Amino acid sequence: MNPRMPSTDAARSRGRVGRALLRIAATALAGGLLSATMVRFSPGFGLDENQLDARLSRQSQQAVLRSHDQERNLLRFYAAWWKHVLAGDLGFSQSLNRPIRELLADRAPATIDLMLWGIAGAWMLAIVFSVPAVVRRLRRLAALSSVLSGMTASLPAAGIAILLFRLGGSAKWMIALVLFPRLYQYLRNVLLQASGMPHVLLARAKGLRWQPMLLRHVLLPVRPQLIALVAVSINMAFGAAVAIEAICDIPGLGQLAWKAAAARDLPVLVVLTVMIALVTQMSNLVADLCTPALRSQS
Repeated sequence: MNPRMPSTDAARSRGRVGRALLRIAATALAGGLLSATMVRFSPGFGLDENQLDARLSRQSQQAVLRSHDQERNLLRFYAAWWKHVLAGDLGFSQSLNRPIRELLADRAPATIDLMLWGIAGAWMLAIVFSVPAVVRRLRRLAALSSVLSGMTASLPAAGIAILLFRLGGSAKWMIALVLFPRLYQYLRNVLLQASGMPHVLLARAKGLRWQPMLLRHVLLPVRPQLIALVAVSINMAFGAAVAIEAICDIPGLGQLAWKAAAARDLPVLVVLTVMIALVTQMSNLVADLCTPALRSQS
């Protein structure tokens, strides 16, 4: 083969990355437009609580009302918004009276910290309850895990946040309890399938110790599924952070999204929607790129 010609695998990889980047761009464009459409045609759009301030003159109240005129033409607003974004300007929040870039910079660390603790805690709980129950065939632990998973899965994120908030629990465990039932159920099913393979059953029948068998023959073969599950847990963690930050008054991006939705703050909601779409698609892209390499090493 000519050394100057790229290999077939490399060409396929580049093609897959190119299609993924196009999909990411299309998702960001479509997500932002759908978000802007829902906010634009939602009840109460264009109204501002400052209009109820009796201290303002009639001219000032009219100026507040006219400040939303540029947002009424949806397509014109969306095109102008992307033009400013590409120039490095994310816009201005009318409801919070601050540039959106400053709002994101101030609030992102709190949300990232909450999500990291929540994802790490959820994975720790899922591993602790699923791995011994599946590998060691501990039926009582499996039954207890199923009960706990079912109880937490039946409660919404807001319900778990209120319950732990009333009990004085840390907000860092709230996302962990929200994610735990989803991660546990999927992880348990993946481990059950891997531990039921013929060579694993044969090794178990010959009395092989379960510690090396767990690493080499159960966990390593399911690395692609676990990486995909990590990508999904990132998306679920941010969704749970919105309700938790709003209830616990944590100044993060979730609380920002809640306040922007209540105030019909169109620029802020569009920015957050596009950010979520980009993070979701990028995490999925990383998982897709890692999967073939891991499968080739298995």
